[in-house]
Amino acid sequence: RQHQDQSARTSEHSIAIVLPQQPGEEQQHTPDLITPTDEKVEVIKVCLFTRQQKDETHQESLKMLTDEVSQIQEVRYCLKTLREQMAARQSSNNNNKVHTLLSNAGDNQEETLRLREATKRLYAQLKELEKRHQEERDRLQAESSEYRRRLDEQTELLQRAEEQSEERGQQVEELQRLLTGMELESTALKDKLATGEEELLQLRAGEERGQEKEQRCEKLEKELATLKEKIHHLDDMLKSQQRKVRHMIEQLQNSRTVIQERDRVIMDLEERVAFLEAENRELHDRMEHFLDGENALPLTSTENNKPLTPSTHSNKSLPFIKVIEIKS
Repeated sequence: RQHQDQSARTSEHSIAIVLPQQPGEEQQHTPDLITPTDEKVEVIKVCLFTRQQKDETHQESLKMLTDEVSQIQEVRYCLKTLREQMAARQSSNNNNKVHTLLSNAGDNQEETLRLREATKRLYAQLKELEKRHQEERDRLQAESSEYRRRLDEQTELLQRAEEQSEERGQQVEELQRLLTGMELESTALKDKLATGEEELLQLRAGEERGQEKEQRCEKLEKELATLKEKIHHLDDMLKSQQRKVRHMIEQLQNSRTVIQERDRVIMDLEERVAFLEAENRELHDRMEHFLDGENALPLTSTENNKPLTPSTHSNKSLPFIKVIEIKS
């Protein structure tokens, strides 16, 4: 059986068989050796035992060998037929593939050129967009920095104005307290002046005469003159302080107006800064989106653009023996 498998796995080979001889002819005739020729020859050796056996055993062995030779010849014929069919089919398939690839090579090259041109155009557009977005981003960053600087300045000025307004408010309160005191003092002096004038009039209207009366009148006149001078001076101070208070109140109101205006400017600057930061983030996201799109572009390489060529046809025989073994 091992000789059958070896014979089935080879190509077309010649087979030489050594048949058993009769017992009487074993001493008289020696078989000639078969010399190998140019063709490959496979010799199936049949080991015959020299033991003495019955003639029936020799006949059965001879029959078995004859059947095996017939099977080997059938297998060799099937192998030859299948090999020719498969070779013809493979040759036909290769010819069809080559024809199809050659016919599509020109179309593939044109499509590749179009894809390359489209890729170059899109890449140039992407670079232009990147440049424009970078310029816009730089401009927005510059504006944002300028607005931030102005915002810091306005915030500092606002803080100073608030401090000055607070100081002026305190000064106004002090002046108002001082004015209140001066008004009370002026009222008291006026009341005292009125009392002195009334007393002086009563002394002058009296019928009494003498040095004591004259001294009292002179004293009252001096006191009244002093009171009038104090009242006049106090009135001047009151008017001056009132003007000062009015001026400080106006300054305080102006400071509050300035503070409100600076608050509005600061709010406006904060809104602009927030808007510019939002635009900057949007541009940054768009840049990342375009960059991701650039990385995702199906750029064709030169290796992928080469037309496919069929591989070299090999004359190596296919394993038809496996097919035969499966069928048998």
